[in-house]
Formats: sequence, C-alpha cells, structure tokens
Amino acid sequence: MEANRISADVLLTIRPIRIADILDVSETKDLLREYTVECSIPQIGETNPQRAIYDQMEASGLMHCFGVYEGSVLVGFAILLVFVLPHYGKKVANVESLFMRKSHRRGGSGRLLLSAIEKFSREKQCAAMLYNVRKGSNLERLFTVLPQYEQTNSVFVKTL
Repeated sequence: MEANRISADVLLTIRPIRIADILDVSETKDLLREYTVECSIPQIGETNPQRAIYDQMEASGLMHCFGVYEGSVLVGFAILLVFVLPHYGKKVANVESLFMRKSHRRGGSGRLLLSAIEKFSREKQCAAMLYNVRKGSNLERLFTVLPQYEQTNSVFVKTL
C-alpha cells in the first residue's frame, strides 16, 4: 500500500498487518485502551481479545488486518472478516473493527483507511462491505451523509 500525506507534517502509511502487530506490540497498549473506551459494548462486559481465536481466523484466511502508521507508530487499524453469506451465496467483507486515534482523525485519515479496506475487498471479489458502527459515533454521522453508504439494518443488544 502507499503512503499518504494528510497535512504538511503528517505522513500516514496504510498496509496489511498481522493481528500480532495490534495485540503483541507494547506501543499499541494506549491505542487499544482508547479503542476499548470508545468502541466496546458494555452490555457484553470488558474486552478480552481471544488471541487463539484471532490466530485461527487469520490462518484460515477469514480475517484480514490493516494498520495505519505514522512513521513506525500504529495510529489506527481495521479488521475485516471476509466470507460468503450463506443466505445469499455472495462474498462480503464485514468490518469487525475500525479505529483511528482521536488525535489522527483529521485531514481525511479515516477516509484513507476506508478506501484501503474497500479496495482490498473489491480485489477479494466481495459483493458488499458491512459496517457495524456505534450509535452516535462520528462514523455513523459520516455514513449518514455519504450517499454510497446505505443503512440497511440496526443492531440491538440484550444482556443475558
């Protein structure tokens, strides 16, 4: 993937990475804490990444990870699940996680990440991208004003 300048002093690179690059690098702990605060689902409980499950999904080709780097520092990431929806018989990319550090959400950095994962999904011959976004989030607001994104479903949670 290529490097993209979003301002005179910020150059970002988006590239495929491994789940280990997100979970196992000590420099990403603050990024993961920020992600957890903003994106976790409190009704399910504390986040607890299941490394063995992630490794299996990655090894099977189901899961694909992308990192957004400023220099050597991970400032954002996306995790895609690419699979055939049994009811339709069509391949889709489901965005399991999508996150940019709050300090890096300007200058189009988020749109660069969206563009990169959508390009990858087209190359994988996916018929559609499925985005599950938090109600009231900046991403939800963005998607409601961009005509290429259509809200088709809502997700509800009930604690058991």
